Amino acid sequence: MKQLKMKDLMVTGAFAGLYFLCVGLGTLIGVFFDRSGNMMYAPAFAALLAGPVYMLLIAKVGKFGSISLVGAVMACFFFLSGYMTAAFLPSLTFGLLGDWVAKLGAYKNKWSNLLSFAVFSFGNLGPIILMWLMRDAYEANLLARGKSAEYVAHVILDFTPGNVLWLSFTIILAASLSGLFGQYMVKRYFDRSGLVG
Repeated sequence: MKQLKMKDLMVTGAFAGLYFLCVGLGTLIGVFFDRSGNMMYAPAFAALLAGPVYMLLIAKVGKFGSISLVGAVMACFFFLSGYMTAAFLPSLTFGLLGDWVAKLGAYKNKWSNLLSFAVFSFGNLGPIILMWLMRDAYEANLLARGKSAEYVAHVILDFTPGNVLWLSFTIILAASLSGLFGQYMVKRYFDRSGLVG
């Protein structure tokens, strides 16, 4: 198995920064799109923006560990940003799973890379998953951070089959569209310019 070298780590760090920017912009768009404040659409909008970044990372590095490292960066963000401690676990878990899926296709297969991005995009569900699995603790955490009871009641997203399916659908659809566009961009522009390889 090819090992990550210092150059690979530097490239991965740069792409982690770009991915972080996509997540930030996606969250901002989600706030304007859905004013409930529960961030239900933030993961989908993040995925919609990040496809080209993700696919170019795979094309540039193509080694196990790079995707996991980007997931680890996002995990650190969730850990340090005031969410409950366990909010970092989905980013780590889905980062590793995304890396493994891409590795199955040796980071060259179009469909395994696309599936990898869809899996990876679920890593941004940390706060929502905790909202569902640990609702009482999540509400207590928000109240301890100075949020009002009215605000907490407004942002809580109920754990229902409909919400789970709709949330999953939006993430998979956004990741698929953006991932395909990212693959097109890599093949159409970056391969020809010599930036990949």
